[in-house]
Amino acid sequence: MKKLIAVTGVLLISSIIITSYLTPSDYEAAQMKNHQEENVQSAQELNTGYIVSVFSGRIALYRKRDKKVLFSTDTLVSDLPEADQNRLKQGIEAADMNEADNIIKELCS
Repeated sequence: MKKLIAVTGVLLISSIIITSYLTPSDYEAAQMKNHQEENVQSAQELNTGYIVSVFSGRIALYRKRDKKVLFSTDTLVSDLPEADQNRLKQGIEAADMNEADNIIKELCS
């Protein structure tokens, strides 16, 4: 009887040890989940924001995620200094509408 209890105990302890190596711990699972959430957030951040650029020869504001023109100003890009013209041709990124508005105001003044 003692041998049966001893063998059962050894098997039970062995199976617990083996399973702990085969399944990820809660910490590892949480780390994996956090990493996946960071990747999703990074992808979303790439698609948010605005771009101040050129549309029909005028300063325009584009939505970054779909490149849709939201509006264009009356200011002709050709009237701007060459450095600003080059920046606009490359596109000036803005994180939010306030930043985009400040860029446009600076260029139009």
